[in-house]
Amino acid sequence: PDKFKHIGSFYQYYSGEKVAPIPTLFIHGNHEAINYCRELYYGGYVAPNIYYLGYSGVVQFGGYRIGGIGGIFNANHYDRDHYEAPPYHHPHHISAYHVRKYEVWKVKQIEQHVDIFLSHDWPRGIYHFGDKQSLIHTKPYFESEIHSNTLGSPVNEELLLTLKPDYWFSAHLHVKFAAVVDQGDGKQ
Repeated sequence: PDKFKHIGSFYQYYSGEKVAPIPTLFIHGNHEAINYCRELYYGGYVAPNIYYLGYSGVVQFGGYRIGGIGGIFNANHYDRDHYEAPPYHHPHHISAYHVRKYEVWKVKQIEQHVDIFLSHDWPRGIYHFGDKQSLIHTKPYFESEIHSNTLGSPVNEELLLTLKPDYWFSAHLHVKFAAVVDQGDGKQ
């Protein structure tokens, strides 16, 4: 949408005019410049002190194993390869943001413990492990998706239950929501 077509401040970091004050890791969502992210499919530095984890991946950083998967879930594209190619035009500028089965498969190959995991989409069902009523009060239009169990990503729910990271951070739904999941192994 046009409301998102404005240049923010990231170009100052990308050009080297500014340097991030602390090392920063990120995954892509559905508002990043996906054409630039595609150039770093496996991850890499996008600017001094700013590292992109790629479409999915894991890194060792500061004594922590940090994993992540970018994009949003869409069942229509999940089983497909990334067929889109820059420059992205309608409808590929949207489908390029969708997570693919291959990305999930790669992350599921991780055998060592993951301390922190990042995703854009929330894991489906995470609302059962926090203050669901407060969430509905803050975002009342989530209520029908909560009742139909369609709020969040089913593949991120699967990854959460498989990887059991100590911490998981997501941002797609633009609301602060804390949850504690009992991992069944004495850890939360």
